[in-house]
Amino acid sequence: FIQPVAQDVLNEESDEPELILEVYLQQAFSEANALNLIVGNIVNTEELVSLQMDIVRNRLLYVNTVVSVISLSVAMASLVGSMFGMNLTNHMENDETAFVEVVVGTLVGTAVILVLILVLIAKSGVMPVNPRKVLYSRRRIDSMR
Repeated sequence: FIQPVAQDVLNEESDEPELILEVYLQQAFSEANALNLIVGNIVNTEELVSLQMDIVRNRLLYVNTVVSVISLSVAMASLVGSMFGMNLTNHMENDETAFVEVVVGTLVGTAVILVLILVLIAKSGVMPVNPRKVLYSRRRIDSMR
Protein backbone atom coordinates (compact mmCIF):
# COMPACT_ATOMS: atom_id res chain seq x y z
CA PHE A 1 0.00 0.00 0.00
CA ILE A 2 2.91 2.36 0.48
CA GLN A 3 4.09 3.51 -2.86
CA PRO A 4 7.53 4.92 -3.40
CA VAL A 5 7.73 8.67 -3.82
CA ALA A 6 9.97 10.11 -6.43
CA GLN A 7 13.02 12.02 -5.25
CA ASP A 8 12.11 15.20 -7.14
CA VAL A 9 8.76 15.32 -5.31
CA LEU A 10 10.54 15.00 -1.97
CA ASN A 11 12.95 17.79 -2.84
CA GLU A 12 10.20 20.16 -3.91
CA GLU A 13 9.40 22.73 -1.21
CA SER A 14 5.82 23.36 -0.28
CA ASP A 15 4.41 26.08 1.96
CA GLU A 16 1.14 24.28 2.60
CA PRO A 17 2.27 22.12 5.58
CA GLU A 18 3.92 25.14 7.15
CA LEU A 19 0.76 27.23 6.72
CA ILE A 20 -1.41 24.46 8.15
CA LEU A 21 0.88 24.09 11.17
CA GLU A 22 0.90 27.86 11.66
CA VAL A 23 -2.91 27.93 11.66
CA TYR A 24 -2.97 25.13 14.25
CA LEU A 25 -0.42 27.00 16.37
CA GLN A 26 -2.55 30.17 16.22
CA GLN A 27 -5.62 28.16 17.23
CA ALA A 28 -3.72 26.56 20.13
CA PHE A 29 -2.62 30.01 21.38
CA SER A 30 -6.21 31.23 21.08
CA GLU A 31 -7.48 28.28 23.13
CA ALA A 32 -4.77 28.83 25.75
CA ASN A 33 -5.75 32.51 26.06
CA ALA A 34 -9.42 31.55 26.40
CA LEU A 35 -8.54 29.11 29.18
CA ASN A 36 -6.48 31.78 30.97
CA LEU A 37 -9.45 34.14 30.75
CA ILE A 38 -11.75 31.50 32.23
CA VAL A 39 -9.28 30.87 35.07
CA GLY A 40 -9.20 34.62 35.77
CA ASN A 41 -13.01 34.76 35.83
CA ILE A 42 -13.11 31.83 38.26
CA VAL A 43 -10.62 33.56 40.59
CA ASN A 44 -12.64 36.80 40.47
CA THR A 45 -15.85 34.92 41.24
CA GLU A 46 -14.20 33.19 44.19
CA GLU A 47 -13.08 36.57 45.55
CA LEU A 48 -16.59 38.02 45.17
CA VAL A 49 -18.14 35.08 47.00
CA SER A 50 -15.53 35.41 49.73
CA LEU A 51 -16.32 39.13 50.12
CA GLN A 52 -20.05 38.43 50.32
CA MET A 53 -19.45 35.80 52.99
CA ASP A 54 -17.30 38.32 54.88
CA ILE A 55 -20.15 40.83 54.75
CA VAL A 56 -22.58 38.29 56.19
CA ARG A 57 -20.08 37.31 58.88
CA ASN A 58 -19.55 40.97 59.83
CA ARG A 59 -23.31 41.49 60.09
CA LEU A 60 -23.59 38.49 62.40
CA LEU A 61 -20.69 39.73 64.52
CA TYR A 62 -22.32 43.16 64.76
CA VAL A 63 -25.62 41.65 65.91
CA ASN A 64 -23.77 39.42 68.38
CA THR A 65 -21.95 42.43 69.84
CA VAL A 66 -25.14 44.43 70.25
CA VAL A 67 -26.90 41.48 71.90
CA SER A 68 -23.94 41.02 74.26
CA VAL A 69 -24.02 44.70 75.26
CA ILE A 70 -27.78 44.51 75.88
CA SER A 71 -27.23 41.35 77.93
CA LEU A 72 -24.57 43.13 79.99
CA SER A 73 -26.95 46.03 80.69
CA VAL A 74 -29.74 43.69 81.77
CA ALA A 75 -27.31 41.79 84.00
CA MET A 76 -26.30 45.05 85.67
CA ALA A 77 -29.96 45.84 86.31
CA SER A 78 -30.49 42.41 87.81
CA LEU A 79 -27.48 43.03 90.05
CA VAL A 80 -29.23 46.06 91.54
CA GLY A 81 -32.43 44.04 92.04
CA SER A 82 -30.55 41.19 93.67
CA MET A 83 -28.81 43.58 96.07
CA PHE A 84 -32.12 44.98 97.24
CA GLY A 85 -33.55 41.48 97.51
CA MET A 86 -31.03 40.26 100.09
CA ASN A 87 -33.23 41.25 103.02
CA LEU A 88 -30.61 43.57 104.46
CA THR A 89 -31.80 46.47 106.50
CA ASN A 90 -31.29 49.96 105.17
CA HIS A 91 -33.01 53.30 105.49
CA MET A 92 -35.39 52.65 102.57
CA GLU A 93 -37.73 50.12 104.20
CA ASN A 94 -40.12 52.75 105.51
CA ASP A 95 -39.98 55.05 102.48
CA GLU A 96 -43.08 54.67 100.30
CA THR A 97 -41.40 55.96 97.13
CA ALA A 98 -38.22 53.88 97.45
CA PHE A 99 -39.48 51.11 95.17
CA VAL A 100 -40.32 53.53 92.34
CA GLU A 101 -37.03 55.37 92.82
CA VAL A 102 -35.01 52.15 92.66
CA VAL A 103 -36.88 50.83 89.61
CA VAL A 104 -36.67 54.11 87.69
CA GLY A 105 -33.03 54.61 88.69
CA THR A 106 -32.17 51.08 87.61
CA LEU A 107 -33.92 51.45 84.26
CA VAL A 108 -32.35 54.83 83.56
CA GLY A 109 -28.94 53.59 84.66
CA THR A 110 -29.27 50.52 82.43
CA ALA A 111 -30.26 52.65 79.43
CA VAL A 112 -27.40 55.09 80.07
CA ILE A 113 -24.86 52.30 80.36
CA LEU A 114 -26.21 50.64 77.21
CA VAL A 115 -26.00 53.85 75.18
CA LEU A 116 -22.60 54.74 76.65
CA ILE A 117 -21.07 51.37 75.75
CA LEU A 118 -22.53 51.47 72.22
CA VAL A 119 -21.25 55.01 71.68
CA LEU A 120 -17.78 54.12 72.97
CA ILE A 121 -17.64 51.10 70.69
CA ALA A 122 -18.82 53.16 67.70
CA LYS A 123 -16.27 55.91 68.44
CA SER A 124 -13.45 53.39 68.66
CA GLY A 125 -14.19 52.36 65.07
CA VAL A 126 -15.05 48.76 65.85
CA MET A 127 -18.72 49.18 65.08
CA PRO A 128 -20.26 51.42 62.44
CA VAL A 129 -21.86 54.69 63.41
CA ASN A 130 -24.96 53.94 61.33
CA PRO A 131 -26.04 50.34 62.01
CA ARG A 132 -28.79 50.46 59.38
CA LYS A 133 -26.14 50.49 56.66
CA VAL A 134 -24.68 47.30 58.07
CA LEU A 135 -27.83 45.37 58.86
CA TYR A 136 -30.25 46.36 56.13
CA SER A 137 -27.96 46.89 53.17
CA ARG A 138 -29.20 45.09 50.06
CA ARG A 139 -26.21 46.16 48.03
CA ARG A 140 -24.24 43.28 46.60
CA ILE A 141 -20.53 43.21 45.92
CA ASP A 142 -20.88 42.12 42.29
CA SER A 143 -23.09 45.14 41.52
CA MET A 144 -20.12 47.45 42.22
CA ARG A 145 -18.39 46.54 38.98
